[in-house]
Amino acid sequence: MRIDNRRDILLLLLYSPGARDTPNEPIAGRTRLTKALFLFKTEALEHFRKGTAITAENFYEFFPWNFGPFSRQVYDDIGFFQLHGFIEQESTQDETLPESAAEWEEWLRDPYAEGGGPSFSAYEEQVIRLTDKGAQFAKNLYDQLSPEQRTLLKEFKARIVRTPLRALLRYVYAKHPDQIVNSEIREQILGRPD
Repeated sequence: MRIDNRRDILLLLLYSPGARDTPNEPIAGRTRLTKALFLFKTEALEHFRKGTAITAENFYEFFPWNFGPFSRQVYDDIGFFQLHGFIEQESTQDETLPESAAEWEEWLRDPYAEGGGPSFSAYEEQVIRLTDKGAQFAKNLYDQLSPEQRTLLKEFKARIVRTPLRALLRYVYAKHPDQIVNSEIREQILGRPD
């Protein structure tokens, strides 16, 4: 089993220990997971990919959208893994931010989205984690990682799950201005320019 595509990184990120130092620590929200994968691509992938076939070209493609960097592929892959019994989502009491609901609605409107369409309900904040089947598969990938890769993944995930979503968005907006040119909430996240 070789780590060679974006879906492997999604599974590894979900499987990796994070702030609580336990495998399969859930990630709260699709928006958080999308921004995490964007940051992984822009800030961690170069250091992580040694010994894998992962490149920026076979990773998630992001584009500047109404709420910052977005990739329909992330939502499609979550749906793919749900259908195959690798990922489960459950409602959480965490705060639902307007940008999370808007990203969900955008994906539903996409006629090319895998699984999108009228059968989906209104947005609810979800906790995303691997099922036992998904965790077993991801553990096989994880066991192939070097100690350095495991440390990088764990530290990255810990920062992602500990950081409040608004602070995470603020960081993405401040560090990647090219990804917020179409943002409708730029001033809300960064404040008004002087």
